[in-house]
Amino acid sequence: MLVPPFPRRVQVELTNYCNQRCRYCPRQGLSRPLGFMSRPLFERIAQECAAHGARMWLHFLGEPLLHRGVVEFCRYAKEAGVPEVGLSTNAVSLRGQVAEQLLQIGLDRLECSLDAADAATYQVMRGRDHFARVRDNLTAFFLRKRELGQQRPVVSLQVLLTPETRGMLALVVEHWRPLLTGADFVMTIEPSTFGGSVSVSRQLPDRERPPCRWLFEGLIVLQDGTVTMCGTDWDGRAPVGHAQAESLLEIWHGKEMQRRRAAHMAKRFTDVALCASCVDWPLADGRGYRNVLRDGLSPLANGQAGALAPRVESSLESPYPM
Repeated sequence: MLVPPFPRRVQVELTNYCNQRCRYCPRQGLSRPLGFMSRPLFERIAQECAAHGARMWLHFLGEPLLHRGVVEFCRYAKEAGVPEVGLSTNAVSLRGQVAEQLLQIGLDRLECSLDAADAATYQVMRGRDHFARVRDNLTAFFLRKRELGQQRPVVSLQVLLTPETRGMLALVVEHWRPLLTGADFVMTIEPSTFGGSVSVSRQLPDRERPPCRWLFEGLIVLQDGTVTMCGTDWDGRAPVGHAQAESLLEIWHGKEMQRRRAAHMAKRFTDVALCASCVDWPLADGRGYRNVLRDGLSPLANGQAGALAPRVESSLESPYPM
């Protein structure tokens, strides 16, 4: 696999604070400090991404809309020249001035976690009684987007595929399809174990394990500037660098990234501690994401893994947000 001159995508954690307690998220086990990314750090990251044509995805292990500067950060990234800026939110705070501004600043993608068709399932999945509020926020956002006649941001409604949600996909699509415009879609995601931190039943595919695409395509910058290689290192315990001390370009071509890539290319996965027991590697190439408006509900509703679907390259209309 070839190493691009700069990561094609940079995932930025604006904050690791959150207003939900999701069942399939490892965040409750965080040992790293909670905080908010500073504006100077974000601007340096955005400038570097713009200079190298890298996409930015503003989300990792927290709720971005809790950051008071989220709108200004998105605006800055677009004005700096970042080609695509995406944001993932649980939509609890997607209302009022924030919602209006996100429609006005040129945001390219908005991914909204829904994960349910009713309040009871929502609370099981997300640990909070926010279903009615999220439904109302999203409805108002779609109606306002249509009123403005805008095609962007392309909005995706996310459903994590679990035993609780598989049977209600048709209901989700039936309810939300009339509100979608342009390239908006409903997406499904196969759950990650986050390096074994979340209990997920997964049958590995009957094929040889390839080098992980994360090492060749992207980086994650945590709210304090710590840089990690993938979601397996959600607690920042095995960083590859720090964006406060060095550029992303330097980290991307640094000795530790080179060492990990070499180990993967030689199929010595045990040489990288995080990778030794990883069962999430089939999801690294985007096969765990599906646009169900384009691909249909079957076989998802029957419980077959979305990870077996053909890989879809990242774009605004793709279910693969990175």
